[in-house]
Amino acid sequence: MNQAKCPPPGETARTTLSENEVGQHVSEAESNGVFRLLERLVEESGVSFVLHEHSVVRTVADAMDTLQFDLSRFLKTVAFRVRGGRVVLAALRGDRKVNYPLLAALLGVNRRELAALSPEEVRELLHVEPGGVSPLPSGENVSVLLDEEALSIAPTVYCGIGRPDRTLEIAPADLLTLSGARIGRFSR
Repeated sequence: MNQAKCPPPGETARTTLSENEVGQHVSEAESNGVFRLLERLVEESGVSFVLHEHSVVRTVADAMDTLQFDLSRFLKTVAFRVRGGRVVLAALRGDRKVNYPLLAALLGVNRRELAALSPEEVRELLHVEPGGVSPLPSGENVSVLLDEEALSIAPTVYCGIGRPDRTLEIAPADLLTLSGARIGRFSR
């Protein structure tokens, strides 16, 4: 795999920063707490990464309209609730969709036991605003699945890091290591 030519760990790159809207529904302290936790996880790992600041984006369509990233390298993370209250973060290429039967099979549950979190549940369970969901777990009882296609993205991927006005750029192998994700095929 090609090595990313990233600034030193922790360096922040700014891209079209405007006033952010984080904290409308999740307290700013909660949102910043999750962001700081994830930022510290990445910084202390010693891997190369870039943290991009930008205007708030909540969807892949928003990202396509406002960000100047190579969107073929963009990962989205969809949060699900599974039987027993467990939360699963499913990270896949931004232009792909979750195949629910494949995801349920990977999790060992019936399709009916798998439901995408609503925006309110994202706020309540993950303490982030929609658009800020990260493939890095920020709490107990949260597991991560990484679609196998994501590992073919080079040299880096762009993904959430706890705030809808920040994007983490990191090598896929480093993301896999930091997230503790299981790899599987669940996109279409």
